[in-house]
Amino acid sequence: MKGICIIWIAFFHCFSAYDMGQYPWPLSFARFPEYLGSCAAQSITGWLNCIMDGVFASLFQRGPQAVGVFLALSGFSLTRSLLKSAPAQPGWTAWYGRRFLRLFPLYWAAHLIFLVSPFIKPTDAIDYRFFLSLLGDRFWPVDTMFFYLNPSWWFFGLLLQLYIVFPLLYRLLQRLGPAIFFVLAAGVAILSRYLLFAVFEAHGNYVMGAFFGCRLWEFAAGMSLAALFSRQPLKAEKLLFSWPMLAAGILIYGLGGASYQPCFTYAFTDGLIGTGLFIIVAQASRLFERMAIIGPLLPLAGAYSFGIYLLHQPYVIYFGERLRGQPMTTFVFAAVGLIMIIATLAILIEGGIKKALNRIVP
Repeated sequence: MKGICIIWIAFFHCFSAYDMGQYPWPLSFARFPEYLGSCAAQSITGWLNCIMDGVFASLFQRGPQAVGVFLALSGFSLTRSLLKSAPAQPGWTAWYGRRFLRLFPLYWAAHLIFLVSPFIKPTDAIDYRFFLSLLGDRFWPVDTMFFYLNPSWWFFGLLLQLYIVFPLLYRLLQRLGPAIFFVLAAGVAILSRYLLFAVFEAHGNYVMGAFFGCRLWEFAAGMSLAALFSRQPLKAEKLLFSWPMLAAGILIYGLGGASYQPCFTYAFTDGLIGTGLFIIVAQASRLFERMAIIGPLLPLAGAYSFGIYLLHQPYVIYFGERLRGQPMTTFVFAAVGLIMIIATLAILIEGGIKKALNRIVP
């Protein structure tokens, strides 16, 4: 699932640099007839190419929605790991130490690579904000730090906040149970989002992730699912991968898209989209793992998704800009090759840093 999501996000960043207003944004079902009318295709082949281009564009445009799936997977994996190790869990100090070693060395290496790498023209000055970013501050001041230097690093700041409050969330999950805990966390996310955008009219970056409470729904959903898996793993797995659950996921995802409006329903948007998409991607991962070529590659990309996430964006943007004007098919094949190269380098870098850390801190 992580492999699907990180590749999807990388395609989005590459496509956003390639597009330049060529396709309606977002290209939804409602806007598809208008888009087809603008194609002016003269043959059946032309119409088919136009439809396929539109489908690809619509798919790539929705890459940012995979962030919600990553949040749920983070909550799931952290909780699942603790539940498996209990009662031998060595304590929160050791837990924070492991999280620090997992996050920061590679994050610092990404900053260094950004400074010395070709194909990158920083749009922000290298000033005091660079050192704030090294400390993990991607959320204050929200207007200058959230998208500083490498815009995709905003997610690191959100992840850091969630890791800081995770022990509290974990204790609440244990005391309240998965159902009540999820309802409470989703309520906090809905209330936080509504207050920030509708009452206080705060900067939109807070709702996107500069304040962790606005994305607590997705993270808590993963934690609650991990608790269910620990209690009844076979039953939970059977339910998650059932056809009725897939239908429910599509419906929830559709409700999330419909709620994306400048009114109170926006408080539900990311939670609904993340929950529905989690179910859809889970089912898609089952399908992909049976494919001869894709099956082994996606789990590898998922295992090293953190490194791919930290390193990919400047390069896919650079080469995406140079693909402008090319047909969609050319873009897709070029982007596949580019992302495979970037992913391979990111895997080597992350693997090298892990080996070095293991020598220092076994």
